[in-house]
Amino acid sequence: MMAENKLWSFAVTIYQRDGVAPACLDLQEQCQIDVPLMLCAVFACLEGKDISDADLTQLHNLASPWQGDIVQSLRRIRTQLKTGPSPAPNAVTEDLRGKVKAAELAAEKIQLEMMQAWVSQLAAIDRRDDLPILPAIIDIITRVAATSSKAKITQIQHDHIRVIATAACQIKNHKAEIVQP
Repeated sequence: MMAENKLWSFAVTIYQRDGVAPACLDLQEQCQIDVPLMLCAVFACLEGKDISDADLTQLHNLASPWQGDIVQSLRRIRTQLKTGPSPAPNAVTEDLRGKVKAAELAAEKIQLEMMQAWVSQLAAIDRRDDLPILPAIIDIITRVAATSSKAKITQIQHDHIRVIATAACQIKNHKAEIVQP
């Protein structure tokens, strides 16, 4: 696909930040958030792109077939291998589980590559460099969560959103830290 995937590098970098992985996993579990889609929206915000609700719907429509049919199917298999059916879990099935996890990650990378192309076509906004970006990132994650969740977002989930948004701001301020794939 693309020679350089800045969105993938960003996703890997932010996911390694303290508290981000558990925050993402909780939002995925409790709010049915598509984590790559959420990270794409955050990345687009950091890149100075304007993301309307219509854009979020377009992104969801772009990503959801792959996310639902491929990524989530692999995730279900990986999760099921933790407890069964027999002969799982054992050493042999744990090796298989590791391979399925690697395939799930590869599928998410493909999704992020597809979404990076989407980000590049978004209109840029004129944001002054001296304005804080944290509120914009909190807003975009909250909008993604609100469209994904069937329930009201809890205080714990708002706290998770803040953890992710704060990590994104730290990465924006230290771009040299972004992991190269």
